[in-house]
Amino acid sequence: MTRPHSLSGADFAALARGGGGTGAVRALVAARRSRTLLLLRFVVGRDPSARQAFEVLAEARRVAPAEVERLLDDPAVSAWATRTAVALGRGRGARPAELAHVAAAAAVRAGLDVALDFPASDGFPLPSLGHVDRPVRGTVRVDRLEWRPTPEIAVGGGVVFRLERWSGVPDALRVDPRADVARWRERVTAAWDLLALRHPAVAEEVAAAVTVLAPLRSAEGGMSSATLGDAFGCVFLSLGPDARSVAVTLAHEVQHTKLVALMDLFPLLRPDPGRRFYAPWRDDPRPLAGLLHGTYAHLGVAGFWRREREADEDGHVEFARWRTAALDTTATMLGSGGLTAIGRDLVTGMAEVLAEWADEPVPPAALERARALADEHRRLATAP
Repeated sequence: MTRPHSLSGADFAALARGGGGTGAVRALVAARRSRTLLLLRFVVGRDPSARQAFEVLAEARRVAPAEVERLLDDPAVSAWATRTAVALGRGRGARPAELAHVAAAAAVRAGLDVALDFPASDGFPLPSLGHVDRPVRGTVRVDRLEWRPTPEIAVGGGVVFRLERWSGVPDALRVDPRADVARWRERVTAAWDLLALRHPAVAEEVAAAVTVLAPLRSAEGGMSSATLGDAFGCVFLSLGPDARSVAVTLAHEVQHTKLVALMDLFPLLRPDPGRRFYAPWRDDPRPLAGLLHGTYAHLGVAGFWRREREADEDGHVEFARWRTAALDTTATMLGSGGLTAIGRDLVTGMAEVLAEWADEPVPPAALERARALADEHRRLATAP
């Protein structure tokens, strides 16, 4: 059910410059899908209670491969497979029988007429589809399940995001279980229209990589957003005040999404001795892996504002600030000794495009504001 994966030199070079395009992103998605399948095989090999569900999943994939691949690409499946494999490896807290939930979703997608053995629960998610809200226990035919579909946001061009109210994620994310779906549809659609019009390459990558948006409560002082490596394909975000704030957040988070999958394929970092580095976008110093993620994300942010800056002076300020911040941190990483050879190739590609952008003119007043903001952040972040 799995196959080796490769990434062309041209795709890697394009990713290093912050882009990649749909071809490279789809290759990364396929690689993560194989990772998920390998984890599921590990789960089944360690616990026979998951065997029946795995066989149903395999049959559904044989009957309807495209439909089941959509399921395997669901962030909840990736997260469950990772969490369960780790728990089995540690010998505690694993619930492998819950693979029946994934198998049930596969059977629904493939139109299979099957019964599955479900662990007792008051309800459970059907990944990529919705949620069963009634108690379930024992052997139940899949066509007898009653489930509530996950709300969706159709933004045009066949692109649809599911609006998932996650549970079981870190409390620090502050997931919002009461998000106003109509308001989210309006704001996300407006953000998508902006991306599609002025940032089509970013829009294409988001469409290829992201399938789920998870609402967060608004953070004090602005938006919050996150990408979890195990929940590949999901962007956690609070709803910004306007379309552009949501659009730049998607441009930011798709960079994290690409890098998560790229780090599955290649060892970019050497073993870390616990060093921490100043990050111009954080109040706390970051390990090298965090600095790499933040730099790659802000390469995307700088690229967004580079294309937006004609709209108003704030765009010039944001472009000037983040191109310099990201370029500075590429120098930090290249001098750290913590990158592998291929990691140096990646960061060198990032540095090259940022150096090109650093030569682009910015109005003096905007440049001065950007410098002042950067200086103030460093002063506060490094104060004793």
